[in-house]
Amino acid sequence: MKRTVIGTAILGCGLGAAAVSYADTRVDYLQIEREASFASNRVYAGTAVAKRASELGFKQGGEIFKLTVDIGDQVKKGDLLAQLDSQSLQAAVNQAQADVAFADASLAAQRADTQLAIETEQRFRNLKAKGHVSAQDYDEARLALRAKQAQMKVATASKARAAAARSSAAILLREARIIAPFGGVIQHRYHDEGSQVAPGQAVLRLVGNESLEAHVGVPAAVAIELELNQTYQVRWNDQMFPARLRAIPPEIDPATRTMTAVLELDGAKVPLGAVVELTLAQQVAAPGFWLPLSALTESDRGLWGVYVVNNDSVVERHLVEVVHTEADRAFVRGTLSANDRVIRTGVQRIVPGQRVELATN
Repeated sequence: MKRTVIGTAILGCGLGAAAVSYADTRVDYLQIEREASFASNRVYAGTAVAKRASELGFKQGGEIFKLTVDIGDQVKKGDLLAQLDSQSLQAAVNQAQADVAFADASLAAQRADTQLAIETEQRFRNLKAKGHVSAQDYDEARLALRAKQAQMKVATASKARAAAARSSAAILLREARIIAPFGGVIQHRYHDEGSQVAPGQAVLRLVGNESLEAHVGVPAAVAIELELNQTYQVRWNDQMFPARLRAIPPEIDPATRTMTAVLELDGAKVPLGAVVELTLAQQVAAPGFWLPLSALTESDRGLWGVYVVNNDSVVERHLVEVVHTEADRAFVRGTLSANDRVIRTGVQRIVPGQRVELATN
């Protein structure tokens, strides 16, 4: 509605005074209610990480002979990923296998000799009992049996030693290969064929392809309020994902003074290392009023002003402090009372002292 100025301005003596009144202006208003507290959404930043990730290398040094994967390749548990030049190791395995075969043959021969010595000792024992051989002959047969039995033990130990050497050579040969410990994606390839690597030096980085986790640092006072196995909301790239709280390790990070909340991001398509946000609703005990942002006008010293229509339909300006803001509203405290009629919109065309007409709500 168009307003009409019906007052006059008087100037004089170097001072200006103005008395301005306007015809009734219709305004949209809100009858406010006092709240004892408000719900605040607190946001805590974290990182999306894989449940499993490993830096893979060889247990022994050598020259890389073959790499079967590259960055971005999908692998399964048990796949061959890389191999060292293993000619000398293979030769050692062959030698160990030959030693085992030789030990087997020696043991078989010694077993036959021992069996013959057993039978000879028994025969001489019977002959001695009948008086057909001397005690000297029997003692020689008995001692020969003991010697054969000792040699049998040596042959058995030699076979065990050869078998152990074969196992050791086979282990060294296996350690010249990198086998995928779990299924996942190759994140990094640090070396190529022909590179000389030291024992334990990282050659590949494998990231598990199971569900991701979000590791979020939260204050200790907030962490103790969280419940394990409960679902919370995690945001990335303006998308919200449900996340189950799996664990909160008990130790506080000495650098950030926060505790780490571990949340499972089942099915979420979030890049590894991406910054994610955990949103938590918290109830804050603070009396005040909810007002639309359109009802606020700027004032001095960090305060804001609102226009209240009194019982005489005259506009009054009240100062408030903004305690919390959301998308389109603010929680304020100040010189307001319950059931005050606050002008909701159009405050740019309102001045204190103006008489207005309230629109029907």
